[in-house]
Amino acid sequence: MMRTVLPALAQAVVMDSSPSLSHEGTADNIKEKLQCLSSAVVEAYNILPNLDLVVPLLMRKGITFSSSALSMVPGIPIKPMLAKITNGVPQVLKLFQNKGFTCEYKYDGQRAQIHKLADGTMRVFSRNGEETTSRFPDLVNIIKESCKPAASTFILDAEVVAVDRKNGCKLMSFQELSSRERGGKDSLITVDSIKVEICVFVFDIMFANEEQLLGLPLRQRRKYLKDLFHDEKPGYFAYAKEITVEADDAFLIREPTLTRINSFLEEALHSSCEGIMVKSLDTDAGYSPSKRSDSWLKVKRDYLEGLNDSLDLVPIGAWHGNGRKAGWYSPFLMACYNPDTEEYQSVCRVMSGFSDSFYTEMKEFFSGDRILSKKPAYYSTAEVPDMWFSPELVWEIRGADFTVSPKHQAAVGLVHPSRGISMRFPRFIRTVSARNPEECSTAADIAEMFHSQTRKMDVTVED
Repeated sequence: MMRTVLPALAQAVVMDSSPSLSHEGTADNIKEKLQCLSSAVVEAYNILPNLDLVVPLLMRKGITFSSSALSMVPGIPIKPMLAKITNGVPQVLKLFQNKGFTCEYKYDGQRAQIHKLADGTMRVFSRNGEETTSRFPDLVNIIKESCKPAASTFILDAEVVAVDRKNGCKLMSFQELSSRERGGKDSLITVDSIKVEICVFVFDIMFANEEQLLGLPLRQRRKYLKDLFHDEKPGYFAYAKEITVEADDAFLIREPTLTRINSFLEEALHSSCEGIMVKSLDTDAGYSPSKRSDSWLKVKRDYLEGLNDSLDLVPIGAWHGNGRKAGWYSPFLMACYNPDTEEYQSVCRVMSGFSDSFYTEMKEFFSGDRILSKKPAYYSTAEVPDMWFSPELVWEIRGADFTVSPKHQAAVGLVHPSRGISMRFPRFIRTVSARNPEECSTAADIAEMFHSQTRKMDVTVED
């Protein structure tokens, strides 16, 4: 993990220079320099995630290294800024009291970081930094047509959403977008062969015309963005739909503001969006790569209401945790039961809602004979966890909605001939001690809940 390796490298640089440091002060002084340099190296990597550029500069500069010595480079994706979860509009107003902020639609699509290089080349990257340019030739064309000649280089943050242009540019679900061909070096996708059309919703700009914009407040970054692009083209290119709440109206007791934001949230959900994003416009409103900041909050449907019901599922496997969760199991693979086939069929991975003490308890519980030597024949899933568990426990799990899945096999054949059903954004609620594993939610239960959910999905997907 880079968040482990990079601080370790920074600390090695500090310790290597410790003879000179010993003349400057105490162990506390050295500890402070360790922490400062570790933070600087991680920050530099978030801005420019290329070890060939970061490490040589660190070795040259030593303890004088600073992230300000490096700048973003179009063609090298930066780590995206992340948002914190909030449980409703009142909490948003409480956190943003006396601060101007904006609310944007949170689209149900795929996040895309779009780069224009100095030679005019366009490149597209996923949230994880993987290049997806070959998958989106239509997106490349849309951006080329939408940017003004003055936009020589840039790095944009955007959401790519499936859209039905023949039906009033209706927004489609992530399910539809994920059915597009993925493309690759050996299988290039042509614009003519694309069956699922897209609209790109741009919501931020981090770099423009050789200038790094990370430190500018969002209100100013938005101005840069709109100066570099033409007007919206419905169904092709648009800015994330938004409203602005100025500091004078940012109070919890201000009923018109509360009503306005709640109405905007309802409009977003009615427009097939996941919810809204709420972002600071002026105060602490820079773009912080890789950080999950209080300056960005998300209000999503599942945090407000969830599914009409929760599921009782059985943990059948897990992966080894990373980072802070190293030494524990995270995530867990959850399954329902199909009494007709006498199989446990996977539904989702769960890694939210657990306490540290629960992780410790589960590490002790799932040990010895409860860890199976191989996958049982009665476990139906395409997932491959680090270990398989015997079916022992039942947990209540709640999420946002259901989607068909090529990996999870819950209710396979009941909704789609070859794919199962998966729960999106699942989180642990509690242990259900009163139920035995074979009394958990069934495949038929999940198929019924899939059909009854408010957001209907087209499941006639070609394999």
